[in-house]
Amino acid sequence: MPVSESTSIKRLSIDLSNYRTTRQKDERHAVEAIIAINPDWFWALTESLLDDGYLPTENVLVQRTGSGSKALLTVKEGNRRVSALKIIHGLIPTKDLSVPANILERIATVATPAWKKANLNLPCVVYGPEEADIANRIRSLTHGKGEKAGRDKWTAVARARHNRDENKASEPALDVLEKYLKHGANLTTRQAQLWSGDYPLSVLEEALKRMSTRLGCLNSTDVGKKYPNKVQHRLKFDEVIFAIGQKSVTFDSLRTTDVATAFGIPDVKLAPSSSSGTTASAGTGTAGAPAPAPAAAAATGKKVAAVAVQDPRRVARALRDFTPKGQRREKVVSLLVEIRRLKLDKNPIAFCFLLRSMFEISAKAYCTDHKSAGLSTTKNGIDRKLLDVLRDVTKHLTNNSADQAMLKALHGSLTELAKPEGILSVTSMNQLVHNPTFSQQPQDIAVLFGNVFPLVEAMNA
Repeated sequence: MPVSESTSIKRLSIDLSNYRTTRQKDERHAVEAIIAINPDWFWALTESLLDDGYLPTENVLVQRTGSGSKALLTVKEGNRRVSALKIIHGLIPTKDLSVPANILERIATVATPAWKKANLNLPCVVYGPEEADIANRIRSLTHGKGEKAGRDKWTAVARARHNRDENKASEPALDVLEKYLKHGANLTTRQAQLWSGDYPLSVLEEALKRMSTRLGCLNSTDVGKKYPNKVQHRLKFDEVIFAIGQKSVTFDSLRTTDVATAFGIPDVKLAPSSSSGTTASAGTGTAGAPAPAPAAAAATGKKVAAVAVQDPRRVARALRDFTPKGQRREKVVSLLVEIRRLKLDKNPIAFCFLLRSMFEISAKAYCTDHKSAGLSTTKNGIDRKLLDVLRDVTKHLTNNSADQAMLKALHGSLTELAKPEGILSVTSMNQLVHNPTFSQQPQDIAVLFGNVFPLVEAMNA
């Protein structure tokens, strides 16, 4: 039978396997993850505790492991409350935690020795080692209040994690997400913390259904098992996962556009069956496996039909094959998703707006990456002209013209961007924004796009 007792917060341990997030290595990281998922809820709860103290109206659900004074008491329900109190009591230092200034001030003034003594022991219901199933079942039924200072409802990620781990159900989207958070190279630590507990998992599920065969898999479950090392087009698929987390890919875009192709994941064609009934797939050698489409020329040996320099398809191919890399490229990816959706012959002005934005954001990200080399987009606190910034970036990329290969690759970019009268010059793209009569022809854009775009690619390589 569970035991009701008053337990010192010093003895309570945060659950490192909390379903709200991925498993954490220690309490400090567990608290950081809890805060990252929903900081507004967490700090509202902290402020409520500072205002009213801990009201003994709800017990903390605790799982005991071991016996005696050295038994481990793990919080199974109430981790946010216990985390907030540990911060207030100073058991978890606030250094390097993103604590709002007003909360720090309140802790300094309210959390007196008398307050800490009054809020040191918490009412707990402690379940023994043999009662783990009961504790887990109760925890599953205790999420429903809507107030910020109340219990925070489980997210889709938390529900899926509980369903997989407790009910042994298949959750391929969660499997893919957790592996991506661990192995993905195009996200920040902060994003990994946030998405481990709050991510549009149902959108990823839909993406898996639509893209599984393009990834060389049979279905969503197969992707969950094979990702990351045994799926095709892994890096491009990582960009899709990232874009879903950024909410630039949604249910609507999945259902109305070919998102996979927009991210450079080609469609597949099944090779014809032989007389023996087996199918040899070019590139994989596995019976019945899907073969890459003609777009994946490198994998199949087939040549893609060439198009003229003024053909919009040339632009679409360059955008399809472009994959931004590096930190602070989130907005570049979002712009890329949007510009891929445009038809150059129908949306030339909108196309140039997005292209201009890609230059601006890419240059800022590149300068931040190479700040130690003296690159900056500002001078004396004032934004520098984009063309001047791009000149500095080009000098850095070409090692002051010493790198002949890079110099040759970027020659057309800076030459075109610097010409005041050029169709795709910085001046002309600015005129599109400020001049009510200035416009561009799609054919001109297509011809000169090949000159300027290599600089965008180089800044995001």
